[in-house]
Amino acid sequence: MVAEATLWSRLRDVILLDRRETRLFLASVTADSFGTGIFTATSVLFFTQVRGFEVSRVGLAISLGSLCAFLLGPGIGTLADRWDTKRCLMVLFLVRAVGYALYLQAERYWVFVALACLVTTADRASPALNQALIGRVFSSTDRATILGTIFSARNGAIVLGSLAATVPVITGSPALYMVGIGINAVSFIVSAALVARIQVPPIERVPRPAGSAPARGPAPLRDGRYLMITVVSGVALTHNTVLSLVLPLWITQQTRSPAWGLTALLALNGVLAMAAQIPVNRRFATFAAALRASALGGAAVGVACVAYAISGTVSYGWLALAVLAVAMLAHTAGECLFTASTPLSFELAPRQSLGRYLSFYNLGRVGQDLIGPVLVVAPLLRYRTPLWLLIGALVLVAGLIPWLVLRHHALTREPAPL
Repeated sequence: MVAEATLWSRLRDVILLDRRETRLFLASVTADSFGTGIFTATSVLFFTQVRGFEVSRVGLAISLGSLCAFLLGPGIGTLADRWDTKRCLMVLFLVRAVGYALYLQAERYWVFVALACLVTTADRASPALNQALIGRVFSSTDRATILGTIFSARNGAIVLGSLAATVPVITGSPALYMVGIGINAVSFIVSAALVARIQVPPIERVPRPAGSAPARGPAPLRDGRYLMITVVSGVALTHNTVLSLVLPLWITQQTRSPAWGLTALLALNGVLAMAAQIPVNRRFATFAAALRASALGGAAVGVACVAYAISGTVSYGWLALAVLAVAMLAHTAGECLFTASTPLSFELAPRQSLGRYLSFYNLGRVGQDLIGPVLVVAPLLRYRTPLWLLIGALVLVAGLIPWLVLRHHALTREPAPL
């Protein structure tokens, strides 16, 4: 018992659980992600089987939502800086709660499209504001740890939500589908209530002459370094598109792996990512280390793409599964390393403009969601090995560019203000 208490005490110290703010952030993210896990696993089935919309029309609505998120995201970040990051995040949670609840009444297609645009914009804007709030609450020395902890909690909650979603999926009950959507809506109300309790230290403002406009940093679009890391982040996130959209089709249609290999490999990815993210983030916590994490992440995903290509040429099922397992190990390492490079987006942003800059950085992810499936899924299944190698090379280059461009800057860089 003493050993267990000591281990728990050390774990609490490592992941900052002694801090009230850490517990509130983790509880908020867990509630949000559990509901998201349920909705993600059931939404397409609900809208096609219960509401009767065609799959192509559902996809069109989601694409229009991603386009709205791409266009409106930076403006939401700017509003958060001018008004209040915490309040803006709470509003987004409440918008998501109302929007998802209204899905239950969306029997007409145009209503569904309008709601998809609303909730997708709020969905995509929320992570950037959540990170901006973390940047205001935690010092730069603790930020990498809390980001890794939140990533692990988010993955775990999504997995649990997906497991809970098996009940309506198996039964096909419209009522249970609607219960799942209702749980998702309620999860955002819980998240908003938890965020409301977070204490945010005031930002130190530099005095300015009466009547003058408030000082603002350069727009992210005009900040060459920030524009660079945003673009390469979007390219690097092709590994997410591969994981979520390509692999289910590749493994089941293009390899001789056993049918259960897909779920086993995705489970392996989820478990390893949850277990490794916190120590990886702590290992690459500094600016210079985050640059190395980006380069190593690109290399790891490059190796994974080569292994995926090989898996499609193997004639024996178990050997194909073994090659896919090697690919998934490398892919998971790359995923964790790219996540560990996220502090670059904080360290290169002016503290008074975190919402605007992080919302701009989030465009890389939104852009990948918008165009990645079109550019990757169908072409990869058609051109196979050549496209696997091309994707691996692109992600490798995307990971290397921040390290090549900013490594000399890291040597002379002053520590970021707390």
